Amino acid sequence: MRVTAVCALSATLLMTAGSRAESPVTLTVRLYNTSGIPSDQLAAARDAADVILRDTGINVTFRLCGQRAGGTDSCDEPLKRSEVVVRVIDAPTFNATLHPAAYGVTYIVKETNRGWLATVFSDRVRTAAEHVGVDAGIVLGRVMAHEVGHLLLGIDYHGANGVMRAEWSDDALHHDADDWRFSMVEAEQMQRIVASL
Repeated sequence: MRVTAVCALSATLLMTAGSRAESPVTLTVRLYNTSGIPSDQLAAARDAADVILRDTGINVTFRLCGQRAGGTDSCDEPLKRSEVVVRVIDAPTFNATLHPAAYGVTYIVKETNRGWLATVFSDRVRTAAEHVGVDAGIVLGRVMAHEVGHLLLGIDYHGANGVMRAEWSDDALHHDADDWRFSMVEAEQMQRIVASL
């Protein structure tokens, strides 16, 4: 009798864990490649960002938008609550409010400290990656994940290390993938935020 109860309890726990694994919170990222980076580099960036974001427990779907920019989806319907936009562009030649070394920016609603639009500067990322001899697609993906992190965690949030670090030194760009993750606290907060969208 006791063995049957333990087996039944174990089966229930496994079914509960399995159902959680099958239905994680989902975030859709509409990705616009308006700087025309090559498709293989964009695929590497998308893969790198996907691994980092999925590590938080969030199920991420990327939509390649803007058919004129090489996307496969027009993405012409209104943005849904659980969607964000990441556009990949070349940095503006002059912008007095933009830090000259910034790899990207997010646009955040002040009242909620959250947003839906992130911009990544592919030319700056490419220059930095070439300077230190790191794959530009991977660095681009890390920047994309960082900016999505800002959309969820807020404009002023930076971690001490990991993908949400504020300073991306030449040395840090050489660190392996394990050093480019969200912390457990960041991951839990991001899950709660996406679940509430």
